[in-house]
Amino acid sequence: MKPEPDADRSRYSVAFPPGWYPLSPVDRLGRRPVAVTLMDTPLAVFRAGAGVAAVVDRCPHRNVPLTIGRVTPQGVLECGYHGWCFDGEGRCVAVPGLGAAGPDVEARAVTAYRAVEQDGFVWAWSDPSTEPVGQPLALPVVEGRSSGPGSGSGEAIFSYDLECTMHAALENALDVPHTAFLHRGIFRGGDAREITAVRRPIEGGVEVQYLGEPVGLGRLRGPQGGELVFDHWDRFLLPCVAQIEYAVAGWLRIVNTILHLPLGPFRTRAWFVVRYWTRLPAAVVKPIVLARGRQILSQDAKVLARQNETIQRFGGERFTSTELDLMGNAIRRLLRAAESGRADGAVPDVAERSVVLSI
Repeated sequence: MKPEPDADRSRYSVAFPPGWYPLSPVDRLGRRPVAVTLMDTPLAVFRAGAGVAAVVDRCPHRNVPLTIGRVTPQGVLECGYHGWCFDGEGRCVAVPGLGAAGPDVEARAVTAYRAVEQDGFVWAWSDPSTEPVGQPLALPVVEGRSSGPGSGSGEAIFSYDLECTMHAALENALDVPHTAFLHRGIFRGGDAREITAVRRPIEGGVEVQYLGEPVGLGRLRGPQGGELVFDHWDRFLLPCVAQIEYAVAGWLRIVNTILHLPLGPFRTRAWFVVRYWTRLPAAVVKPIVLARGRQILSQDAKVLARQNETIQRFGGERFTSTELDLMGNAIRRLLRAAESGRADGAVPDVAERSVVLSI
């Protein structure tokens, strides 16, 4: 097969483009701030009045982590050492013993990141020195016509910390060929079926559509060349979202949106937000989705950790790709281009292309 061009010769695919990144589910916000790391920067996340806030986790007074403090009923973050108080913009609004904090003094402020609440998550703009562009990705609404008692829509959410770069986590989530080997017996791995994969650039990312993929899900099963096939799309959306969508007309639709937080160059937290509609009882589908998802994820996490160990042992990455590697190369190029400020549409070799897979 003709190799797909790969112009990226850097030692590591550690790209961190500006954008909206998920920090925490909002249901974790309470009386104590939540400690989060964004690309090795410790943050304190809290509910600031009617909104949400993310500030650097260091009090400017005596360098104590603000996450050992508390969130007051007024929605300000109170340091647990001397009680200095900070609002959602990072301004010091009170110093005990001084009464009111007085004029806004820059030395008393803490760096704040622009944060918003959407779809049950706190999102932060990654560069506190620039104005945000756009809004965080809106999670899809998955619904359909109910048919029978208990059918309808549902949601399952779980998370995992992965020992790998964000690029590796994104590629793994959207890489179809590995599933027939690493997940053999759980997902694919039976008789090989030929399906056509078509990659297309989309706004803010890239998409691969799989055509003619026979259904193999429990009692829903279609033979090669039969009429029962999956509608299947994989998508990458800058800077940190992988999305996998499966549907069987009239039976089900599942959209797994994976939100990635780069904790550091080689550690990534992923939230799996699985939304689905099914003609089957939703109460039956959810535990199956959770159990299978966690089983597959456990295998992925182990191989990603071993991949990460090998890359660092050899002092860098070395990729040898073929035309079957539709997603990984495209993701890496898009991340690099966005990091350097190039327009999404100006990325070479992320054009439409089609290949036939046997999986």
